[in-house]
Amino acid sequence: MRYVILFFLLIEAFFGHGRPATAYDLTPVIREELAVLPLEPVEDYLIRLDQDVQRLLPRWDPVAWAQNGVGFNPADGLKYLLSIGFKEVVLNFRLLIQIIALAGVCSVLHRLHTAWLSENVTDLAYAMTYLVIIGLAVGSFVTTLQLARETLDSAGSFLFAIMPVIFSLLMAAGGLGSAAVLHPMVFAGVTLIIHAIKDYLLPLIYIGGVIGLAGHLAEGFPLSRLAGLVRTVVIGGLGLLMTIFLGVISIQGLGAAVSDGVSLRTAKFLTGSFLPVVGGALADSMELAAGCSLVIKNALGTFGALVVLFVCLLPMVKIYAIAIIYRLASALVQPLGQERLSQALQEIANTFTLVFGALSIAGMMFFISLTVLVTVGNFSAMLR
Repeated sequence: MRYVILFFLLIEAFFGHGRPATAYDLTPVIREELAVLPLEPVEDYLIRLDQDVQRLLPRWDPVAWAQNGVGFNPADGLKYLLSIGFKEVVLNFRLLIQIIALAGVCSVLHRLHTAWLSENVTDLAYAMTYLVIIGLAVGSFVTTLQLARETLDSAGSFLFAIMPVIFSLLMAAGGLGSAAVLHPMVFAGVTLIIHAIKDYLLPLIYIGGVIGLAGHLAEGFPLSRLAGLVRTVVIGGLGLLMTIFLGVISIQGLGAAVSDGVSLRTAKFLTGSFLPVVGGALADSMELAAGCSLVIKNALGTFGALVVLFVCLLPMVKIYAIAIIYRLASALVQPLGQERLSQALQEIANTFTLVFGALSIAGMMFFISLTVLVTVGNFSAMLR
């Protein structure tokens, strides 16, 4: 019903002036179209958004975006992300100092073992140090996995808020076939990705990390192959999700865009040819409605892609900062003569890197799904 109202508003705008002012100033048409769009969930989400993400995003102004594009400077965004990453590394230096101190105590006790000729002292010292580090690692695991889950939920909530707006504009721009094909596919795909990573892949990453740590607790009890198998399953699952989702959405979207471009061009030709007197004006109004909807869709789609990108990027930076701390600890502990402890710290760093990879692939799929929706409408317009 809202598209019928919008259509007649555009016709009124076309006939209501003695001169074609709307051909030069589309602001009233854009405001009318934005007024009937369900933007309240998107605005509510942006209000609750993290302050760091809000600083990275352009100010909410869809009318200005439709006229002048979304103003965003990638260089400023990159600088801000690097500053956040540096701050996270500095904040986690306390963890690095704790690990180095524990490794130093273990190394001193190892030297005392050489003087006392007692292996029990060394084994006990290593076991105690290792258990304390396992406690720190498990705490970091739990915090990181919770952060990853919250990030996936947050990105999914935003996508479910802005997708109805994007699909409404896609239909108003003449992409009825694209909307019919992509609507269930995108919603089902996003839901599948979130649940698959949250409920299966992240727990597998946690299990693989714990198995890897347990394999370094005592000599003669290797578990590195089992931990590697778990990681292989996680990486394979992420690759399979990405391949299927992006392959299907790209191919189906391209085919639907071709159909939409031809259909709307045919409708415009029939309207202009078979309706006497007003046929040409109605055809031009259809083109104006589709063009304005396309401009607004591109602006909101670009802004939505930026939101999804930064919602995922900031937690990724924090997770990778923790991975850097454990890699530094592994490199600094090795010269102290604690080879097994150094390998265990490297195992922890690899686990955090895998969480980083899972979150980055999910964010990439969310980002590309929005860009595909923007591209589909543009491709239909190009065919017209």
